[in-house]
Amino acid sequence: MRIVIAGILGGIAMFIWASIAHIATPLATIGLSPLPTDTVVVQLRQQLGDKTALYFFPYVSGTDSKAMADQEARLRTEPSGLLAYRGPSQDAFPRQMIVEFALEVVESLLVGVVLVKTSGFVPRMGLALAVGLVAAISTNFSYWNWYGFSTGYTFANGFTEIVKYLVAGAVIAWWLGRNDRMARAFSDARLGGA
Repeated sequence: MRIVIAGILGGIAMFIWASIAHIATPLATIGLSPLPTDTVVVQLRQQLGDKTALYFFPYVSGTDSKAMADQEARLRTEPSGLLAYRGPSQDAFPRQMIVEFALEVVESLLVGVVLVKTSGFVPRMGLALAVGLVAAISTNFSYWNWYGFSTGYTFANGFTEIVKYLVAGAVIAWWLGRNDRMARAFSDARLGGA
């Protein structure tokens, strides 16, 4: 139960940090560029409709050696990119906030499972930092490498992720440490009374 409480508290802390990072700092927009005109958005909607999808271009289907060679040849002569396209939605923002909060609670619960295996605030913070680094590198830097995400965006989002795990780690380490101290006091009291 103490890991569940620690995970929920850490998830709340993660959510607060991520909200601050996206609302009160420039971290959310570093490396992003607007489309050149609204005409592009109109054309996208005309071509793609309201269907939400992830598009990679130039797209070549297949995984055999010929398809891979075709893909490599096209990448040398054509622009490439990744387009996360979402049609209009009335409930996107509230739903996204709820899902993000739930994801951060799950992430924090998993961090709690890792941090409970060690004791002490500093070692727990070291583990939280390590988990945050893995999370930041495994997504952001792979997307930078494969899909051309901008360097500024990659570092800004990597930093945001690492701090998320440090903030959650601090709350989890505090909560687990609090419980560790209470357990020691209880044990000492029992031993003293025996």
